Amino acid sequence: MLLPAEIETRTSVPAIRALIARKLLKEHRMSQQGVAQLLGVTQAAVSNYLRGRRGSIFNESDLMKIEDVVNEICSMMVDNDSPSNIIAKFNDACRIIRQNRMLCDVHKQLDPSIDVAGCHVCDGTEESEWKPISLKQ
Repeated sequence: MLLPAEIETRTSVPAIRALIARKLLKEHRMSQQGVAQLLGVTQAAVSNYLRGRRGSIFNESDLMKIEDVVNEICSMMVDNDSPSNIIAKFNDACRIIRQNRMLCDVHKQLDPSIDVAGCHVCDGTEESEWKPISLKQ
């Protein structure tokens, strides 16, 4: 069983980083090394983002859905905003990807047994039996 969080780690996170890298390089005229430092990756990873060898899982119309959040992340990074604020905004981008079911096709490719048409775990419309648990004993 492949969890959506695993797919997100393999696809969404690199895709968001690739968008951020491209914007920081083009619009903020940063070097690949500077972008790598901001993203916490290597310069080689940034190079792979730019060449489309990493983080190119989504099509352009899907990426437009997170463009505003990516722009905010870039501005926050350039302005040296707090890491927790940037992480929260990055999480917003991941949430948008999940809610727009952008991972479903990838999930089906990686785990053919999954019924993506009947699954609504990521978009938040599936009813569950979730109940909060207490961590105190």
